[in-house]
Amino acid sequence: MAEPQITPILFEVLPTAPQATEQYAGIALTGLFTVHAGQINSERQTIWQRYNVMLGANSIVLAFLAFTGRTKGELLIGSLFGMALSVIWWVMTESGWRLLAMRIRTALQFQWTRLDPAANPFEVSLTYGRGAVGGMIYYMAIAVIILFILGYVLIVGLSLKP
Repeated sequence: MAEPQITPILFEVLPTAPQATEQYAGIALTGLFTVHAGQINSERQTIWQRYNVMLGANSIVLAFLAFTGRTKGELLIGSLFGMALSVIWWVMTESGWRLLAMRIRTALQFQWTRLDPAANPFEVSLTYGRGAVGGMIYYMAIAVIILFILGYVLIVGLSLKP
């Protein structure tokens, strides 16, 4: 799915002090940018916290299924539960990465006069993500989820064998 191109918005922040200087506008703009940077960092942390919780939960389900002596019904129900958990994990991961990308695109709209737009620290996130190696962390995160799903499918397949 192609993402729509966003035209940079130049923010004009007027000074609120009686003496009009560019410093006040710059400070206000920098303060707003700092809020966006904080939100981006918070979203990054949230993505990995959710990821780690779901990784742990799926590991527990697989450990439960690994014990010998499980009935076919237990293996089937446990695997279906694990698959559902993995799908939820995938959706949460996708949603978090999309929100993170949206926040980065918003932060990239901030530009300061006499500064190269590449000075925005989030420019490297966008450039890296579009490169040949870029996005590899995302792809590997999704690959781990897919491996869990395949594991559950394999267990279901083996448990249905006569």
